[in-house]
Amino acid sequence: MTEQVAADMKERLTFLGIGASEKALIARIGQQVRRILPPALDRFYRRVDETPALARFFSSSSHQNSARTQQEMHWSRILEGDFGPDYVQSTRAIGNTHARIGLDPQWYIGSYGLLVEGIVAGVIQDAWPKQKQGSLGRLFGKRPSGLTSQDVAARVGVLVKAAFLDMELGLQTYTLNLDGQERSRAEKERTESLSALSEALADSLDRMAEGDLVQDIDPELASQAARMSGAFQRACNGLGRIVQGVRSTSGVVEHRARTLSSSSEDIACRIAEQVDALGTVSRNITQLTTSVKEVAEEARQADETVEACCQETGQSTEVVARTVEAMAKISESSTRIVQIIGVIDEIAFQTNLLALNAGVEAAHAGDAGRGFAVVAQEIRALSQRSKTAACEIKELISSSMEDVERGVKMVDETGAALGNISASVNRLGEAVGQIASGAEAQAQRIMDINTSTTQLEAVTKTNAAIVRQMSNSSQELVGDAAQLMKIVMNFKVQNDLPAQHQL
Repeated sequence: MTEQVAADMKERLTFLGIGASEKALIARIGQQVRRILPPALDRFYRRVDETPALARFFSSSSHQNSARTQQEMHWSRILEGDFGPDYVQSTRAIGNTHARIGLDPQWYIGSYGLLVEGIVAGVIQDAWPKQKQGSLGRLFGKRPSGLTSQDVAARVGVLVKAAFLDMELGLQTYTLNLDGQERSRAEKERTESLSALSEALADSLDRMAEGDLVQDIDPELASQAARMSGAFQRACNGLGRIVQGVRSTSGVVEHRARTLSSSSEDIACRIAEQVDALGTVSRNITQLTTSVKEVAEEARQADETVEACCQETGQSTEVVARTVEAMAKISESSTRIVQIIGVIDEIAFQTNLLALNAGVEAAHAGDAGRGFAVVAQEIRALSQRSKTAACEIKELISSSMEDVERGVKMVDETGAALGNISASVNRLGEAVGQIASGAEAQAQRIMDINTSTTQLEAVTKTNAAIVRQMSNSSQELVGDAAQLMKIVMNFKVQNDLPAQHQL
């Protein structure tokens, strides 16, 4: 760029108040504006398609896409904050193109108005995003990073000044293509329009920086500035609605934050009580587990005792069976003895009969048979004693047989009783075994419950800590909401005006 062009550019930047700090601010917010630019261009080219006077300059959609790409590249140069030779060359190329195709200045200025409207609205919305009523998380999910109204006004102001600088350079190049008289007239109109609009906009921005969102740009400004005036007015209205929404939302947030803080404290107290109760339950369950283990051990010992009793009862049953068998053999032997006694009794009868015959024969023999008669008498006496002894033995055997029969009967009854006892003891053993198994299983289940209770106690303690943190956060939220309300109350919006003034 020539020295003259560089001097003119320096003069323009000085007049607009675009120095090193403003250039740095433009470069700093450039990434934000590049994100906002595509939607703004989308709205602009939709408006172009709806306007026949502008749509006729594009022969096809690819032609329009090419123009859009050039626009994005040019704004990327503006957002670098350099304003060097590349920027001047790009601006002059755009101005020459508009002059060559015969684009009327009103459309040129109006197009800038639409783009600047979209960019300014996007910057303001990023600073104070619109929130849904009752959305506590979203209200503070996208909070501005310490931006004040002065910071936002500075960003909007420097973007507007950069846009006016670009528009002025483009119009200058455009007017250079006109004849002298037309150029002079256009230059005068341009200067007056831009001067009036710049003064009005500067005054409005100063009042906006002070928090005044209830203002209008003079509607008597030149027609080419009408779109910019409308864009500024819509920006003020939109920002005013945002501030009103933030006011109302701040009050709701503060109330809900206080309610949440109170609820959090109450929940924290209840959880603390639950932790104490769970501790007591855990200790009781531990004691119960110990008791159940003792019961299980005692039941196991009882089961072993019952098993030993079953074995002893079984042995007693075998002894009784052997006793019954022995008594049966005694009974059989007694029967045989009775039979033998019967033979002895018959022998005694025959012997007595023989002795009697012998006595008769001895009597017949006279003196010769006297000795034999003595023998016969002795034999008769011996037979008689044998008979008496046999009868006594028979009686004794009979009595013994009755005793043996009663003993067998009693032994049978004892065996049956021992059998019943053995069956009962077996059933008792099974029941005790089941009790022991059940006690062990119950002890295991109680241990599992104790483990779960311990885990639940730990989780409850963690929840208590979380609730305490939430309570602290809620208290901080109350302070933030109050501070936000204090900030937004510095703004003057439409609802703050008297009813007559609003009309």
